[in-house]
Amino acid sequence: MQPVESNADLDRAEAGQDGTALIGDIDPERTDRVETGNLPVQGNPDIEEVGQDWHRISNRITELFTAGVAENDPRTLEAIGEHYRWICHFWTPDHESYIRLARMYVSQPKFRKRIERRKPAGLAVYLRDAMTAYAWAYLQPSHR
Repeated sequence: MQPVESNADLDRAEAGQDGTALIGDIDPERTDRVETGNLPVQGNPDIEEVGQDWHRISNRITELFTAGVAENDPRTLEAIGEHYRWICHFWTPDHESYIRLARMYVSQPKFRKRIERRKPAGLAVYLRDAMTAYAWAYLQPSHR
């Protein structure tokens, strides 16, 4: 009998298959480092901790969304601040790139599907709007 895969194992497999991996893959030979393709990893994050943080942040944003808390409410912006800091494990987005990431979560069907696959419909739009509000509130736009 084959062992049942955990949700984390399924999440990793699905993210690898559809190209939406946000954390990267664990190299089974070297569990002390994260394989992220071309993404620059900031420092040496503990992959399990980073994964747990993602699930905690994602669940908090979902709770706020289902409770009807506005995208620009201080509680939402606090949760999005955690999302921003989580993203910084891999790269440090500026004002413009964080908004582009937010838009991609909605405009790219594979990301939208991944965000909403076990969460309520509409969460991707809420996340986009909250990330945009966060960027305008806390990240300085570049003046080119």
